[in-house]
Amino acid sequence: MISIIREMTLENGLVVRFFDHTRQYYGDFYLVKIEISCEVPLCPDSFDEPGDLEDARRLVGDPALYSRTVEQMGVPSTAIGTVAERLMGNFITHSLPYFSAPSFPGRFLRTELARARKKQLHSCRVMAYHHD
Repeated sequence: MISIIREMTLENGLVVRFFDHTRQYYGDFYLVKIEISCEVPLCPDSFDEPGDLEDARRLVGDPALYSRTVEQMGVPSTAIGTVAERLMGNFITHSLPYFSAPSFPGRFLRTELARARKKQLHSCRVMAYHHD
């Protein structure tokens, strides 16, 4: 069963949530799997060009979603809590300062829009190639 195990509100107003997807896979051994997610609301100030906000709504969604999974396999039941805390701790130590920066939402939204446009362009090229 998936459950939220931690929620952190950052200085820039974003909320990072940690979800537990841990499951048993053999005997007393588990896959400790933590999903880290953060919703980033679209904001007109994040974009330079007039059509970017609407493109982002259409291609990325509102809010945009950051999602990452961290995991460790082969964990005995007695170590699940310790391993989950370590996995979350690594993210908090190494990535949370980046997420907490005031400039993160805008950078993230522009990057996601650029990715979505590139993916859309690639899809259009593939479809055109298959129609020729």
